[in-house]
Amino acid sequence: MIDGLALLLQSPDQSPAAAGGGDGGWPLGEMIALGSLALLVAALLFPPTARRLRALLPAREASGRLPVDAMVGVVGMAAFLLAGTIGATAAHLLGATDDEYGRLLRGVCGNLLQCLVVVLLVSSRLFRDGPRKGSSAKLAIAAGALSFVAVLPLVGAVGIIAGAVAEQFGLPRPPEVSHETLRILLEKGDTLFTLATLAHVAVLVPVAEELGWRGVMQPTIRAAGAGPLVASALTAAIFAAIHWDAIPAGGRAVAMPMLVALGLALGLLREKTGGVLAPIALHALFNAWNVAVTLA
Repeated sequence: MIDGLALLLQSPDQSPAAAGGGDGGWPLGEMIALGSLALLVAALLFPPTARRLRALLPAREASGRLPVDAMVGVVGMAAFLLAGTIGATAAHLLGATDDEYGRLLRGVCGNLLQCLVVVLLVSSRLFRDGPRKGSSAKLAIAAGALSFVAVLPLVGAVGIIAGAVAEQFGLPRPPEVSHETLRILLEKGDTLFTLATLAHVAVLVPVAEELGWRGVMQPTIRAAGAGPLVASALTAAIFAAIHWDAIPAGGRAVAMPMLVALGLALGLLREKTGGVLAPIALHALFNAWNVAVTLA
């Protein structure tokens, strides 16, 4: 979910100030993102800081729970995706009278079934402990929260670069609100629905998606012989590709690179901390921030 970030990073002629005849200056988001990108480049060129940044990269071997072989992970990931469809279908049969609440119920039921499937799978003998123990729960959650502060402007910088490249090729600008969930929130104006949706996208969605992508998919790629960085990058690419249909065609040139960047950060966190708690914390804060900015 990147709509809030897209709103903050919209160009001057798209911004609310410009629409109302403002001065057309750069929004705060662009300045933060570009400043963070400049600091990152400077850090990479400054040896002491560069050494500390390299220390954040994952060790050679991943920790946490891994499938006993790659095929187990492939079947597990298929079960995860199928569980989402089955849960959503079962909720649809309940016949909610309100379309928006029905849509929310389908998402909740699908995510809950996905969580159940992954927890049962990963806690079974089909998965084993990795060569290193993971971080404690408190440290993992703290790592996710701190990573959010660093990742948010970097993902924004990726969006700015992708937007500039897309503009050079004459591609359309992304819509201000490209995610269906946020569009419904803005139009419905229902406090109860807003709170329920926020709980869904900021709690249940991050838990379900991270259990699946960083809890099953990424360890499966590791079990197939890939290193931590390659596994993180491949998982991020597939994670972004799965969201293709959820993004309007006009916004994909910017949204897809941003999703890959976010997915890579989530994957590296999984490798560094040895579990999914840190990625869940980062993902939850990212989604909550998007909703807050969009509704502000």
